[in-house]
Amino acid sequence: MNKIKLIYLLPVLLVLTYCTPKEKYKVEQFTDTNGYKYETVTNDQLKTRIYTLANNLTVYLSVNKDAPRIQTFIPVRAGSSYDPKETTGLAHYLEHMMFKGSDEIATSNWEKEKVELEKISNLYEQHLATNDTEEKKVIYAKIDSISLVAAKYAIPSEYDKMMGTIGAKWTNAWTSNEQTVYMNDIPSNELEKWLKLESERFSQLVLRLFHTELETVYEEFNMSQDNDYRKAHYTLMNGLFPTHPYGTQTTLGKAEHIKNPSMINIHNYWNTYYVPDNMAMCLSGDLDFEETIKLIDKYWGKFEHSDVPEFVSPVEQPITEVVTKEVSGPDAAFLRLGYRFDGIKSEDRKYVTLIDMILANQTAGLIDLNLVQKQKVLEAGAYTYFLKHYGMHILYGNSREGQKLEDVKDLLLKQIEKVKKGEFDEWLIQAAINDIRLSQIRRSEGNWRAYSFVNAFTNFIDWKDYISFTDKLETITKEQLVEFANKHYKDNYVIVYKRTGEDTSAVKIDKPQITAIPLNRDEKSEFFNEFEKIGLSRLEPVFIDFEEAISQSEFAKDVQFNYIKNPSNELFYLYYIIDIGKSHNKKLALAVEYLPYLGTDKYSPAELKKEFYKLGIRMKIHTGDERSYVYISGLDKSFEKGIELLEHVLANVKHEQKSYDDLVDGILKKRADAKLDKWMILWDALYDYGKYGEKSPFTNILSEEELKNINPEELTNLLKEIYSYEHSILYYGQSNEEKVKPVLTQYHIIPSELKDIPEPVKYKELEFKDNKVYFIDYDMVQAKIIMMSKDVMFNKDLIPEARLFAEYFGSGLSSIVFQEIRESRALAYSSFANFSIPYKPDESHFTWAYLSTQADKLKIATDAMSDLMNDMPKVQIQFDGSKESLMKKIETERIIKDKIFWTYLRNKKRGIDYDIRKDTYEKMETITIDELSVFFNEHIKGKNYTYLIIGKKENIDIKTLKELGTVKELTLEEVFNY
Repeated sequence: MNKIKLIYLLPVLLVLTYCTPKEKYKVEQFTDTNGYKYETVTNDQLKTRIYTLANNLTVYLSVNKDAPRIQTFIPVRAGSSYDPKETTGLAHYLEHMMFKGSDEIATSNWEKEKVELEKISNLYEQHLATNDTEEKKVIYAKIDSISLVAAKYAIPSEYDKMMGTIGAKWTNAWTSNEQTVYMNDIPSNELEKWLKLESERFSQLVLRLFHTELETVYEEFNMSQDNDYRKAHYTLMNGLFPTHPYGTQTTLGKAEHIKNPSMINIHNYWNTYYVPDNMAMCLSGDLDFEETIKLIDKYWGKFEHSDVPEFVSPVEQPITEVVTKEVSGPDAAFLRLGYRFDGIKSEDRKYVTLIDMILANQTAGLIDLNLVQKQKVLEAGAYTYFLKHYGMHILYGNSREGQKLEDVKDLLLKQIEKVKKGEFDEWLIQAAINDIRLSQIRRSEGNWRAYSFVNAFTNFIDWKDYISFTDKLETITKEQLVEFANKHYKDNYVIVYKRTGEDTSAVKIDKPQITAIPLNRDEKSEFFNEFEKIGLSRLEPVFIDFEEAISQSEFAKDVQFNYIKNPSNELFYLYYIIDIGKSHNKKLALAVEYLPYLGTDKYSPAELKKEFYKLGIRMKIHTGDERSYVYISGLDKSFEKGIELLEHVLANVKHEQKSYDDLVDGILKKRADAKLDKWMILWDALYDYGKYGEKSPFTNILSEEELKNINPEELTNLLKEIYSYEHSILYYGQSNEEKVKPVLTQYHIIPSELKDIPEPVKYKELEFKDNKVYFIDYDMVQAKIIMMSKDVMFNKDLIPEARLFAEYFGSGLSSIVFQEIRESRALAYSSFANFSIPYKPDESHFTWAYLSTQADKLKIATDAMSDLMNDMPKVQIQFDGSKESLMKKIETERIIKDKIFWTYLRNKKRGIDYDIRKDTYEKMETITIDELSVFFNEHIKGKNYTYLIIGKKENIDIKTLKELGTVKELTLEEVFNY
């Protein structure tokens, strides 16, 4: 090769650096072999390349070869803060509409469709202009009528179907204060098709299927009204930012704005902000830098550059006295306390980050040790939230029984005072910085690292500054922290007390009359047809040989040692897996809950926490129904000391009566709070009641009397004896097996003879002989429904059909359920169905479906879902796409690292000794829609269902419930067993 060609093939280093050679992070510019200029930063662990196309589109690329997939994000610097004051919620609603296609995607006849859409747009302007309620109804009826005409030309969910055909996962988007972000996880060999599809999607905004999606967004608004934590957050933001959109405008917007939109305003917003200058491509995965940027330029370089108007931030006046606010709702009481600071690029962020870690790091912070570990409050902690213009430091707490929230506030403020007085160990600063670094390593392990690019871009942070932030913390001294705390933490906070009670502020708007739109499932746009013709070579699936992937040996009699090498970084994970759990001994779960509050003969409880934190070791014990896990993780250099400390704790733990008494009081308070939590009521208590009846894994708890009569020494003895049962060990890290086992042999002492594992409590699944309705009254705007039916005992041969059923019918944006319930009829924001795969051979498969809908839609929503569960639509086009999607997902899945062991263990529990995905993949090569229909008819159709429903009784039509089955209104005591 001649010298000229060699030089041409090598990247050309441009003489341009932004710092001195002594600096750790240097920005350097290069030109690749295709002539594209890019930046890198020295010592960037992600080895990121940052390109800027000629039209000002920013591109972040990072290579990760773990699997042939790429995580993609397309962020737009526009969120709820940019919403016009008269149409709040616009950015979020626009995000929803970006999934509806373009003039080429999701239309069978654009020329005819656009005429109808123009009519609809004009009607919405008339609807917005009038304040006459009756006139609005008349106009809306016209909108509904014309929408039905326009829908004849629409092909709902076509974008999602196309994403499915390339094997995309996690297709979704979100909107927050300053960003709207679109994401997909795609096979790496489908990159060009993804770019082609996304460039078409972002080329033009088409507001088709507008009024059904509008109603869906309103259901999301209703969900927010039922979320006490979101209400408290909005109230806190309003107190901190009385003039800035952070506090005056929520992401979902005001109810009257959602119900009175302007399609013209949405188009204007899109034209302003959805331009290359204001967007980025953030990709991490199995990609080639030079080929990727060339493809991005091919499909995205055609978009025209456009200046974006500067957002002028309102300037908030200083908070000079405590601002107190209250909200009410059915959940347990809690508080949020917030201080306001300058934005994410300010010096404030460094100091607040460290103060936050000194206060609460989940192990050895002042709040962790002085309040949580000493059980002075039920729960407490802190976190930071920095945005472009301002930042926040937020403290939170939950009260114990008989404790006022005001007392929790005082305790939290006392920890702030300790920081101001310097009453914390100096080593805690460095330990906190090390903890932050560990978290960064964990976050960088997978392709989700690309989210860091999103944060840097949307906050206008140079990548050099973004990755050097933690290093800058090293320069801050204890004296500087104390000085900063005294200057900024005064009576300048906002506190929100969330009380338990009726929320009288909830907005109730009756559902509009919406005619179900046709789904046109058998149609495809010409774009889709051409898209499918783009041929690509398929990847071969890689199935795990567990014997080859896991090095297994005998550590001791009945104790197996499992070893997997960490090829990526210096982290290690060590697990002891013991096949005994709550079903074998209810007291074991209590002992595990007791442990964090105890010390040993050598260390006090606080000293133990500090020792683990100094080592950078996370330690946890968890007990499930039939298995317990003892776990530590951290840097491999701390492995031996971590093992020594862990083993010391379990061998020498000391009981203490007061700690136990406080623990019991806390457990009883948490139990009372659980009965106020709608999610726990539905998905834990009511779900298990519907499946098992009165006696279930959920209700298998110690009674209040039993708790109070236990000798705590019995619990510490259980912990000391936990290794006396048969168990296995997993080590995942960089150290060789020959180095790890001697360390374990030295410290992990087990008896020569292990105890027999006692028989677990067995729970008998109910027989579903007829239709039943179990209803619980709960103060909420929506109603939440689970439909459940029972099928045959576990059969591994049903797994392929179960996965295909989920892909085609039950889950995802292009599934039959989503299309019918949400796209066509706007009956729910969230809706899905599943045919479950049991964890054990002696359990049954269950079919269940979920709906979250407005209470006055209960009948039509349950009727629609029941119809679907008894009559599966057969759509060949959609079926073929679902098969293709599932096969491509398996082809590009790579079960790696410690996930190999957990997959092996899960399969072993089911009596399977090989990679079961192989069966699914081979089945997909030949299965037909008629075969899936046979599966549906045999295992799902015509079943008796138990309906689990929570909602506000006065809003629920009891007649509707009786039409579903025999109704039984349950009390919380019946489903919680206390």
